Amino acid sequence: MPDMPTVKLPRPIGSINIVESRSAALEPFAMDPVSERNIEAAMQTYLETQKLQYGKTLEAIEAAAKKLQFVYEQMIVEHRQAIAKLSIEIARKILSQKVKEGDYQIESIVQEALNNAPARQNIVVRLNPQDLAKCQQLQKGDNNTLASVKLVADPGIGLAECVVETPKGKVESLIDGHLEQVARALSKAM
Repeated sequence: MPDMPTVKLPRPIGSINIVESRSAALEPFAMDPVSERNIEAAMQTYLETQKLQYGKTLEAIEAAAKKLQFVYEQMIVEHRQAIAKLSIEIARKILSQKVKEGDYQIESIVQEALNNAPARQNIVVRLNPQDLAKCQQLQKGDNNTLASVKLVADPGIGLAECVVETPKGKVESLIDGHLEQVARALSKAM
């Protein structure tokens, strides 16, 4: 051990007296049992206080999470309703444009209304005067569906719409009515 300090004494060591032991050096820091119990009790109280505070914080976080969940669900419902309304309005615009352009088949509309009619005899079909002309041409042709019905002009009925009247009731095939049915179905689905 080359770098070890060495001490040269003029004579050999005769005896050694230990002035202070290591444990005696730590004695000023040692506690009596009462102080030690007091510190343990204080730490226990501190830990319990922290646990209560963490519990309250957790409750507050859980309450905030529930409120956020509620707000989220409300927003989803509101957005779905808004989307449904927007969808109906888009369909209304598209149908309106198609009707304006004459891009519809009145015979299919009348046929659907006749299929839903409560009776099959003494049927009167009310149509817009422009659609009446098309249906009268079909009635003169090979269309057996319209052969036994009476066609009547009704300017109060829009293009691409009809009202089927029978002795047992009537069936309305109106664009707004169909759109309302779709809107009700969408709102039930949400």
